[in-house]
Amino acid sequence: MFLLKLELQGFKTFAQKTTLSFLPPKGGVSPITAVVGPNGSGKSNFSDAIRWVLGEQSLKLLRGKESQDVIFSGSEGRGRSGFAEVSMTFNNEDRTMPIDFSEVTVTRRLYRDGNSEYLLNGSAARLSDIQLLLAQANVGQRSYSVIGQGMVDHILVSSPEERKAFFDDATGVKQFQIKRHESMLKLKRTYENLAEVEMLLTEIEPRLKSLKRQVSRLQERAEVEKKLRELEHGYFGTMWWQLVDELSGVREKFGRLDIQVNKETSDVAALVEKVTAMEREEKDKDVQDDGLVAIQKEYNETQKKRSGFRDEQFKVQKEIEMAKVRAQSNWAPLPLTKIIEGIEGVTLGLKGLREMKDLDAVYARIDEMLSASTTLVSRLQRPSPEDVVADPKAIARIVELGEMIAASEAELKTLEESMKSRAVTEKQVRTELFDLQRDLRQKQQAIHLVENQRNAVAIDLARLEERQANLGRDMDEQLKELAGDIRGRRVEITVDTAAAYPEIQRLRYKLELIGGIDPEIVKEFEETNARFSFLFGQVSDLRSAVADTEKIIDELDEEIHRQSEKAFKKINDEFEKFFKMLFGGGSCSLVKMSREEVKLDAADDLDAAVAQLGETEKIALRIREREDRVVGIDIQATPPGKKLKSLSLLSGGERALTSIALVSAIMAVNPGPFVVLDEVDAALDEANTFRFAGILEELAKLTQFIVITHNRATMEKADVLYGVTMGDDGVSNLLSVNLSDVTAEASARH
Repeated sequence: MFLLKLELQGFKTFAQKTTLSFLPPKGGVSPITAVVGPNGSGKSNFSDAIRWVLGEQSLKLLRGKESQDVIFSGSEGRGRSGFAEVSMTFNNEDRTMPIDFSEVTVTRRLYRDGNSEYLLNGSAARLSDIQLLLAQANVGQRSYSVIGQGMVDHILVSSPEERKAFFDDATGVKQFQIKRHESMLKLKRTYENLAEVEMLLTEIEPRLKSLKRQVSRLQERAEVEKKLRELEHGYFGTMWWQLVDELSGVREKFGRLDIQVNKETSDVAALVEKVTAMEREEKDKDVQDDGLVAIQKEYNETQKKRSGFRDEQFKVQKEIEMAKVRAQSNWAPLPLTKIIEGIEGVTLGLKGLREMKDLDAVYARIDEMLSASTTLVSRLQRPSPEDVVADPKAIARIVELGEMIAASEAELKTLEESMKSRAVTEKQVRTELFDLQRDLRQKQQAIHLVENQRNAVAIDLARLEERQANLGRDMDEQLKELAGDIRGRRVEITVDTAAAYPEIQRLRYKLELIGGIDPEIVKEFEETNARFSFLFGQVSDLRSAVADTEKIIDELDEEIHRQSEKAFKKINDEFEKFFKMLFGGGSCSLVKMSREEVKLDAADDLDAAVAQLGETEKIALRIREREDRVVGIDIQATPPGKKLKSLSLLSGGERALTSIALVSAIMAVNPGPFVVLDEVDAALDEANTFRFAGILEELAKLTQFIVITHNRATMEKADVLYGVTMGDDGVSNLLSVNLSDVTAEASARH
């Protein structure tokens, strides 16, 4: 590959389009092109143009302050240009550039408004892609491909780190260094992303665990609620329909007794009417026995009193039964905390027995524990109506009424005996009346028995109705809308209500312990879990990307080390060869410097506590370890007859010769397609100029030279001369001479 032509338009002093054409190699030797001209004519703008089109971003190296300084700024006779454009065309028939074109043109264009673009064969391209392509062809804007004014000396006075970039080009590993640099940037970005994702995971994980526990509790609550609803449905359904059936039977029995009481009452009413009529007739006959009438009247009054006592007794008994039903319905089991307190109290009391030696005290303590445990058991068990203690006043009233009823019945019995004894002595005419009165008393006694039965059934009926009402309220409270289903349809499977009730209470307690949980927790958990899973997957992907990138860097390091070591040794040998050629003796060498030697990261202890670090921290350590260990190149040079090694002690000419020897060594080992030398021989005396020209002639077999010079010895070695002049309009103009077309007598060599 070689340079075919260089085209400039609007670049610095080249306002109009200017083209430098270069001769192709002939016989394995590349023609030398020399650019000459007076100072200030703009000939060095050619090296700036080449450096600029190759992607140089440093305005200092381009001898400018602003990016627009590379655009022709105008003069008195010519207006300023709107843009600057430089194109380099390479012959790529040997495919040195890995691109399927025999000619490759690289163009850079900058407009005065600040917009810029890079073109590759007329198509827009990225600078990084162009730089990689050029690096693969061993061309770079910072390498020895373009060596400008003062740059030869700069190689020596620059720091070891700055020289390393130069030697990366020199050893031909620049393309690998570019790839390595990009891989390291990718590795660092990936590590930063990994650290950020892991930080997010650290923040999210506690919340996710909390949400997971709540969701688990919510799921457990749902299962408990489902089981509770099923059990409650069977329990309440069984209880409800048992009460319905029981009420149906009691109501039927009450109806029969009520009919019987009504019938007996009608019969009694008829007898009373008949007795009253006969008593009226007896009165009219004036045969009435006042004593018997008085007894009969007292008997009736006593019966009314007894009936009143019975009615009151019935009401009090009914109220007592209702109170028992209500007490059973309103009973609530002890809270779990109270149960635990009760059990702990009994346990502590029993433990205290071990320390007691007094037998009486032991018995007293046992009695206390027995009483406490019995009380606890009684409070845990649901009371039956028979176990509910009624109001003492009501009980006392029942007893009192019973006694009053018994007294009334005894009085009635006495009155009956009185009436019987009187009836014996009465006249025959009253026999029928006495018989009616006897029948009436018998009927009244019969009604009394039936009424007692009906009242007992009425109490049962009231008790069952109260239980049904209480049960209905419980169903409405616990089951809500499901209560209607139970009332409307008989349950198919009945349950053991005695066994089901404690289980229902246990499940209710369990729900209380679980507590209420917002259903939105599930949505938040799903969102948080999805984000956590995504980020966790990202961590896995990022770690995989880190591993892949580290593998690429290791492969690049291996290739860089293999190639650079081999090339560096050759450059060192050639450096010594050209150094002795230019100085006529002496010694020199190139030395690689590590981080510790240039005092970079000297305080880092990369081996400390590695085993205790997390995976991400280990990645950070590996990134630091993969930074270039060789970070600088030191140059040692000792001219003949001297013992100094420090470059700062060399004279200006010695530094120039040392730099030329180094550049020549690099070109001899790893020649680029072309080299631009911008007045690198300016500091040389005449003898050294001829030596330099001889080296150029020898190296022309390896690379294409474009030399900007004032020296005659250098011009004599050139095959093409380009002369640069500048007119009054401040525009550089180009003249060319192909020395092969000039006669020997008129050549620049003579």
